[in-house]
Amino acid sequence: MKKIITISLLALISFSASAQFGFFKKKSEIDAFKEKKIVVVLFMDSAYNAAVELAMIRNWKFSSFEVAFDNELLKYKKQEKAQEVVFLSFSKSKGSKNKAKLGSCEEDFNGLVILNKFKRKSLPEDILAQAFCSNNIDTNDWEFEMQRGVQMLNNYFEYASNAARDADIAPTKMMTNYPSDKNQLLDKKLLVEDKMLELKGKKDAAELFDGEVTEVDRDIIYKAIVDQDNSVLYYLWVKDEKFCNKLVISAQNSELMYYETSTPDKCKLNNKDLEALNLTKKNVMKKNSK
Repeated sequence: MKKIITISLLALISFSASAQFGFFKKKSEIDAFKEKKIVVVLFMDSAYNAAVELAMIRNWKFSSFEVAFDNELLKYKKQEKAQEVVFLSFSKSKGSKNKAKLGSCEEDFNGLVILNKFKRKSLPEDILAQAFCSNNIDTNDWEFEMQRGVQMLNNYFEYASNAARDADIAPTKMMTNYPSDKNQLLDKKLLVEDKMLELKGKKDAAELFDGEVTEVDRDIIYKAIVDQDNSVLYYLWVKDEKFCNKLVISAQNSELMYYETSTPDKCKLNNKDLEALNLTKKNVMKKNSK
């Protein structure tokens, strides 16, 4: 898998901070998951419904799935009790500006969630895996947000299924040492949404990152996602009650290159983030030269 995740604020680790991960402890649990059918829960929002179904058709490769509206789920009760199905839903964080009437999580989270049991307000013990989505999603944005979210979930399960041992998929291990092809950071331009870059000192973003960094309208980032542009990385930030989650992601296949948490009022990409990305690139080049 081509992903990396780093985090320095280990003292702040909680459900929210570990939210990009699955919560499986053994490879046997991943194998069992693959045999279950995913029920993609649809809500009374046509834009979300069409986008998540299309994203699953195009990007979900790990197991079988079908779709059903949230008011039709009683028919899955026997299968749920027999642990034959799981549910894919969307959770809006409390500070979300998304207008669609979707689900939420008891422990605040914004994005896609895979659940053992469906509830409109998901409980922590029912959540198997999650993928971040933007806090503000307009009608036309759902296609791109769902493409990234489904790709990231699929990436997680593919990695977990190929892990060498149980310990490699533990959330704590994945937070500190998430295997990835760090070469994806090389020779890529980094797109940052307008007004989300905050630098101090004399060095500019290109010098700190050691590569091209451009502030753009979010539509440019979405175009790179739909084009699966292999030359582009982009910055995504997602807020919940306790954290601002900061991610750098590849436009092609939504591979996670960088993850850090900050306080909710500090969501902008800064010197520290760019320097961390640059250091990772230097380590990759050093390793490649051996």
